[in-house]
Amino acid sequence: MEKADFTGIQVHTTGMMDGTIRGAARTCFVARCGEIEEHEMQWKGLMLALLLAPLAGHAGPARFDHYLLALSVAPAFCEDEPQQKQKFAQCRALSGPGFKRVPLTLHGLWPNRADRRHPAYCGGDKAGTFCRLPPLHLPANIRARLGQVMPGAADCLDRYQWAKHGSCSGLAEADYFAASVALTERVNRAIGREITNHVGREVDLAGLRATLARVDPALKDAVVFDCQTPRTPDPAKRRPMLREVRVNFEVDPATGGPGRPLAYARAGHRHYNSGCPGGRAYIDSPLD
Repeated sequence: MEKADFTGIQVHTTGMMDGTIRGAARTCFVARCGEIEEHEMQWKGLMLALLLAPLAGHAGPARFDHYLLALSVAPAFCEDEPQQKQKFAQCRALSGPGFKRVPLTLHGLWPNRADRRHPAYCGGDKAGTFCRLPPLHLPANIRARLGQVMPGAADCLDRYQWAKHGSCSGLAEADYFAASVALTERVNRAIGREITNHVGREVDLAGLRATLARVDPALKDAVVFDCQTPRTPDPAKRRPMLREVRVNFEVDPATGGPGRPLAYARAGHRHYNSGCPGGRAYIDSPLD
């Protein structure tokens, strides 16, 4: 995290104290003069602390190179250690109609660096129980849209994502989540239907990329598909599933928020296929 820049902040204590100190200096003995100088330094330190207090906890944007939008495929997420995941409200509420409505749910929007030393926790809040993190203060319309695309907000995932990632963006909470929601909606419009059309079977990644090229061409080379095999007691489910769709975006120099889609190769990824055997991904069903 970059250090705050306090250049230009001046503590105007000299004028308040010059008369007192000079007057005392005319009559003080040598030993007393040292004591007066010590009091002067303490007074200046107190004034500096009072001036800087309002800036505490307000970090500027960290240095980063691009944004990564991480979108989850909820059935695959909830199938991984399912007994544990049933403690999450988002997994208990998972349904066929809900998955069809929002196939890709918002995991997070992450400021990333090319050297992979990604910034985190720039506001000072550290990892812990998500719901013990400070609550967010979002306009009602953004809160409602966020609830649609981030079911994990029921488990305070939104607080965690802001504390770990959003606080490093330099954006206000409302702007950060408005951008996150809009991008999630955009990717779902592009390939959401193609994903739900393949529930319970495999989808060809090349086919998903062809859909992107047709519906939203700018996204085609920005997307990486990530497959993982869930840790589950059901042997039939132990197969590579589409777990996340990750989309790279440039940093908009005017706003500091996400800008144009960024090709995965420029973001440091070697291929659009991350762990999907043969370029195919199984789409898990929310119903079993």
